Amino acid sequence: EERTKEIERLQGENAELRRHLSIHENPNVPPSVRNQAPGHTRAHPLTPPEKHKKPGAKPGHEGTTREPDEPDQRISLTALVCPQCHSRNLKLEGTEKKTEVELPPTPKPKATEYVQAIYGCEDCGAEVRATLPDGREPSEWGPLLRTEVVLGKVLDRLPYRKLRARLLRLGGKRLWMSTATLQGIVWRASERLAAEEEAIVRRLRASPWVHVDESIFRVAAKRWWLWVFVTETDVHFVIRPSRSRAVVHEVLGTDFQGKIVCDGWSAYLGWVLQRCWAHLLREGKEGAEKSPEARQLYGRLCALYHQLTRGLEKASLRERARRLRKGERALRGMLGRFGESEEEAVRHVVTYLRNGFSWWLTFLSHPKMDATNNRAERSLREVIVIRKIIGTLRKEEGANALTRLLSVLGTWALQGEDVPTRLASKLSRPS
Repeated sequence: EERTKEIERLQGENAELRRHLSIHENPNVPPSVRNQAPGHTRAHPLTPPEKHKKPGAKPGHEGTTREPDEPDQRISLTALVCPQCHSRNLKLEGTEKKTEVELPPTPKPKATEYVQAIYGCEDCGAEVRATLPDGREPSEWGPLLRTEVVLGKVLDRLPYRKLRARLLRLGGKRLWMSTATLQGIVWRASERLAAEEEAIVRRLRASPWVHVDESIFRVAAKRWWLWVFVTETDVHFVIRPSRSRAVVHEVLGTDFQGKIVCDGWSAYLGWVLQRCWAHLLREGKEGAEKSPEARQLYGRLCALYHQLTRGLEKASLRERARRLRKGERALRGMLGRFGESEEEAVRHVVTYLRNGFSWWLTFLSHPKMDATNNRAERSLREVIVIRKIIGTLRKEEGANALTRLLSVLGTWALQGEDVPTRLASKLSRPS
C-alpha cells in the first residue's frame, strides 16, 4: 500500500512538472523563446548536433566596410620630438590620413522667458493671449525636449527612473523632472496624436486584409490582453481586459469586409481567414519529435509549404490557381493518409489541420497576402520587451496612452517617416 501511494505521488509530481515544462515548450511558444527556455530539451532532435549551422558569416562572405565620412575639418598633426630618445632630429617620410568621429559637447539647455501679452476683446469680452510665431502658447518644456522624453519612454523603452537619469546626463539640473512630470509629458503627447490614431483605424477598416494577434499584458496586476492590428503601412495596438471577438469588432468594425491573417483563436471566426502556417508547422514539428509517423506528416507539410510559397511573389494568377488546386489535393491526401492514426501525436496535428482546413490556402487567392502571421508577431515583440521591463501598467489611462503612441510612432516608421521630426512637428502645433 505504501508503494502504491508513493507511485501515485510520483505520478502526480511528474504530471505537474510536465505541465510547468509545457508552458515553455508548447508549439504556440515562438522558437526564439522556446529554444532558450530553462530546462528545454528535445527527446528526438530533428537536426543532429553536427549538422547545426554555426552562427556568424559563412566562408566566402565578402563582408562590408563602413565608408569614411567626409570630414568637417582637416587638422595636420606634426611631431617635434622622438618619444623614444627625445631627439629633435626628425625627417618627414610620409603622411597617413585617419578620420575620427566624435560627439559634440553636450549642449546646455536653453531657457527662454516669454513676456506674454494678455488682451481683452472689447467686442465679445474674450481673453486673448499672444502666441509664438508657430501659433502655440509657451509651455514649461519645449517641443524638442518633449519629443526626446516620448521617444525615450516609448521607443527606447526606458522606465521613468532611467529616463530622468538620461535627461540629467544630457542637460544637468536644468532638465531635472519628477517621474510625475515625465508621465504627464508622455500622456499629453498621446492626447495630441488622437487624430492620427483615428486615421490609422479608418485605414485598417478599409484594408483588404489585416494581420491580428494578441498577448497577455497586465494592468493593475490583472490579466489584460495586448492586441495588434497591422498591415504593410499601418499598425494599431490596444490593451483590453477581454480576448473576445468584441475587441475585433471595436477596432475593425462590425461590417469589416476584409480578410484576417491570424492564428487559430476562436475570436476570429466569422471572417474570411488566412490561418498562420508557422503555427501549423510548429504543431507538426512538436509531433515529429514524438513519433516516426508524425515525422512523416511534418515532412509532407514542410514540403507542401515550400512548394506553395516558392517564387510566389512572381507567380501569375493562373499559377496561383494551379497551386491552390494542388494544395487542396495535398491537404485532403494528408487527412486521408493520417486521419485514422492511433498515435496521439499524429491525431493532434491532424485535428489542428482539419479545424483550419478552409483557411490554410486563402493567401493563394490574394496576391501579396502572407501565408503566416509573422508580421503581427514581429510587431508584438517590441511591446513584449516593454512588458518584461515594467511588469504591469498601473492604470487604464496609461495603457491607452502607451498603445496610442506605439500605434502612431510605429505607423510612421512603417511608412518610412522620420519619426523624431514628425513627432516634434506635431508637438509644436497649437493644441
